[in-house]
Amino acid sequence: MTDEIQDVLNFLKTMAYKESRRHFIKKSAVATAGLSLGISTLSVACRDKVLGGENTFKVIRNGRSLSFKLPVNLDISQVEVRLFSKANEYIFEYDDVSPNAPKVQNEQTKDVWMAGFDEQADIRRNSGREQRFPTVDIAMNPDMEAIIEMNVKEQGIYDFNDTGENPVAAEIRIPYEKVEYWGNSLILDPKTNSIAHFYLSTKVEVADSKVSYQFDVLRDDWVGAVSIHQVDTGEFIASAEVTWDGTLPKVSTGSGVSRERMVAALSWATHYVLDCEDTKSDSATKGGEYLLYDLSAKTRLRPAWAWAWGPSAKMFLEAAALDGVDTEVTGLSQEALKQRAIEIGNITLDRLVTDPSSPAYGIVKTSATEASTVDALFLVGWGWMPLYRATGDQRYIDAGRKVAEKLNLLMDEHDDVWIPQAYEFHKKEWKTIMSFESSMGLPGLAALYFETGDDYFKKTTIRLADLLIRAFEKEDGMWGVFFYGDKKKSGPVNYWTKAFGYIADGLIEAHRVAPEQGYLKKVQVIADAIMETQAADGSFSVRFDRDPEFVGVGEKATTLWAGLYIRIYKLTGDKKYYDVGMKTLEWCMDNQYFGEDPAARGGIISRSWPSGINFRHWFDVVVTYSVSFFGNSLAEALSLDEWKKP
Repeated sequence: MTDEIQDVLNFLKTMAYKESRRHFIKKSAVATAGLSLGISTLSVACRDKVLGGENTFKVIRNGRSLSFKLPVNLDISQVEVRLFSKANEYIFEYDDVSPNAPKVQNEQTKDVWMAGFDEQADIRRNSGREQRFPTVDIAMNPDMEAIIEMNVKEQGIYDFNDTGENPVAAEIRIPYEKVEYWGNSLILDPKTNSIAHFYLSTKVEVADSKVSYQFDVLRDDWVGAVSIHQVDTGEFIASAEVTWDGTLPKVSTGSGVSRERMVAALSWATHYVLDCEDTKSDSATKGGEYLLYDLSAKTRLRPAWAWAWGPSAKMFLEAAALDGVDTEVTGLSQEALKQRAIEIGNITLDRLVTDPSSPAYGIVKTSATEASTVDALFLVGWGWMPLYRATGDQRYIDAGRKVAEKLNLLMDEHDDVWIPQAYEFHKKEWKTIMSFESSMGLPGLAALYFETGDDYFKKTTIRLADLLIRAFEKEDGMWGVFFYGDKKKSGPVNYWTKAFGYIADGLIEAHRVAPEQGYLKKVQVIADAIMETQAADGSFSVRFDRDPEFVGVGEKATTLWAGLYIRIYKLTGDKKYYDVGMKTLEWCMDNQYFGEDPAARGGIISRSWPSGINFRHWFDVVVTYSVSFFGNSLAEALSLDEWKKP
């Protein structure tokens, strides 16, 4: 038993989801010859002590549903049930340094992204505040609340999930509606006040001198503790340790490149992304997706990045239409996969800003605090237009047109020199920079043109493409990272491999709209430069000007560029792009995760500076859109004559 679990149980004694769709794991385990043990259970001695001793009881598992029955020989009508998750043994802090970080002078980032990033992290670490992320991996009922037991050293404040500052206390009670599934934000000031315990609490009726209770968890291998207390006094009645001794089937999609392996890999990528759904009934992002799964913290994070849900919807549609996708692996029929894609479409349509008085009118709220025209158009290209083709739903065209109209207004306002990257709701102002990733808007405009034939979208595609080229392109064909609106100039090149993929993605689609504009040659300049830096195993570095030893392997870049090279091959017929694309795709398949963490299976693990985008540097993380890019790259390859089913 870990010290923290033992501490929880000692603390308890001294105080006076629906069944998983991945039921196939259980079925496969029966039929599979070689089995791999999942997350280890606690020690035999500890298990005997907790489950077999005085005042203990047994929790029964049935997939993700846990239940118990406990005799209560007390004259009480209710008990309090407390649920502790092992994921909260250590509650990570925003600026934790990974043990995997390179041991170089500036070990955390080495200025990978921008100068000064490390200095800001040091300032935060040396400040009196901290931000931690307690995990809720239990399906909550509305009568549940989260309890934070604090070690209070001095007066201070806390802020839970940006709901406002409150005085810190020895016991903090957070109501259901303020709690999110998986990672929750807790800011403490000062940080001398620390978390002692974090758990969920609910009251359960006593009937016929017995307590019967069932709760669902959000992961197959949930481990933790349950304790029962008197409601009025908090006096301890009994406790149970919950272990997991399940087995996971050994999985291999094979080796090399074959149609069968690509279809199997797509099945597992779909499986992974399906499990990233936000399922809390009252969540503002219900039905959306968590951006990250953190293998170290055993939690999912960031459910509000709506722009990134587009590639997932497209992948689900591709998988639904592809013969051979394994529904036992995905857990959904092909029709249900299509419906899940439509659900994402409906949710993102609902995020369109419809208040005419808002400066962001006509744009999608693409993250928790921002609305970005180009990110919204990325969603249009990768999500809404594939959904329009699959359903004929005119709402996707109408909403896409609103975004394009807003883009044109912004280009008018800024004289075709630049456009603000996003509107920030909390600041009530537009950003004063434009990122080179603004090329993400081009696929949406191009797709609107292809679906409608409306010359308005063709002109807007060319207008945005030319604006971006004027703003960012250097003499060698590379692009600067930021354009500063006040200075009317762009900064230096940062060689961010994934972001240059977004440039290529946008210019590829602009070329398809207007081949006479010369955009394809610009794509090839970038693609050829990046190709020269490909590692022998098929991967790409986070930055194509630096060794992965210092910045890490760019799994986001690699999954994206796999499909991009295949698309360039389709346009040019040059086999070198096919060869590098398939080599890249093979790396992705070789690195698809099938280890002992069931929540990560089917994903591709990132261990690099941008593991968690702008935090969790060098921790092992799966990024949802990386897996969606992987799935779409597989579908791109499978559409080639070379890989079509005979």
